[in-house]
Amino acid sequence: MAETLQKKRLLRMTVAHYRQPNVSEEEFYQWVTEQHAARAAKLHAKNGIEGFCIYFTPQSFRDFTSELNNARGNPWRVRDFDAQVEFFFRDMETFYKGAADADFQALQAEEGPFVSGERAEISLGWVETYVREGQVVNLDEAGKPTFLPFKDMSQAP
Repeated sequence: MAETLQKKRLLRMTVAHYRQPNVSEEEFYQWVTEQHAARAAKLHAKNGIEGFCIYFTPQSFRDFTSELNNARGNPWRVRDFDAQVEFFFRDMETFYKGAADADFQALQAEEGPFVSGERAEISLGWVETYVREGQVVNLDEAGKPTFLPFKDMSQAP
């Protein structure tokens, strides 16, 4: 069952980051995209990470989201981080391998002038995809999900 779970369950780890107060949004974006992301992507791929994404949330988008939230009666808490990094992998061994990589550790050491170490948030869960490239996926003919049962999927990694 563990092998089946590893094949069927795609883990997603997110880390929400804040930029240093003295770094503008544009400077932060440029550093992430021009200096950090390509190098990080190569290291993550080398270490078995299946997906690596960065989700940017500049103030203009947070303001717009706040307006949307207000128009809907404020049902949500609008998160205020500057960027969220997403990692996709099948098992924690893959994550640990990447985290232990000396080149990755050196790359992380370069973040200090741009990324604040305060208030970062982390989450870990699994992904169930139901629409990919505009097509419904992972449902059987009866419309039931083809994922393993919750009792299996919810086992800690």
